[in-house]
Amino acid sequence: AVMARQNATYNGFAHSFAGMGLQFMLFAAINMGIEILTERQKGIWKRLRSAPLSKFTLLGSKIASGSIIGSLVLLVSFAFSIIVWHVRIDGSKAGFVGVAVASALMAASYGLLIAALGKTPNAARGASVLATLMMVMLGGAWVPTFVFPAWLQKVTVVVPTRWAVDGFDAMSWRGLGFGSAVMPMLVLLGFALAFSVLAVWRFRWEE
Repeated sequence: AVMARQNATYNGFAHSFAGMGLQFMLFAAINMGIEILTERQKGIWKRLRSAPLSKFTLLGSKIASGSIIGSLVLLVSFAFSIIVWHVRIDGSKAGFVGVAVASALMAASYGLLIAALGKTPNAARGASVLATLMMVMLGGAWVPTFVFPAWLQKVTVVVPTRWAVDGFDAMSWRGLGFGSAVMPMLVLLGFALAFSVLAVWRFRWEE
């Protein structure tokens, strides 16, 4: 009932590589946040702030670079699955790219939030890894959400990874059109905006 084509079946490889790509993307975002905290600890951030750049330019460049890295991580993961396991993007190609970009922006802003809330690199790493693994698990990246209990399927809509995985599934093995990617993209961009606003608000500009 969830497939766009008759006689189509669930593709575990497509789902698994979407989940792994998303997990790798979030761990890359954690590294970005930890690097910012390390730069602060080593005094590098003080030198960056002395440059003729606005605060928002500095943080915006971190989000932009993190989004590019996250997108590349995901594309490499899917490229491997396409070449080796013959996974196909049976749905909208544009929708797949849109979900990938929105997921990368969400992950990068999440990394910036880690840098804003973290006190030290070591403390931030432990807390953020635990939070990320919980998000990935509840989002259905490890096990598809359709095997979750009904109540858990309803609860996990508050987790951004749920929307990312659902978007990738819709564009790959489910073979749905661009319209099915719109809601996941909007929700992911909403999470990215919320993470970014909270990160800028809580970011410690002074040492």
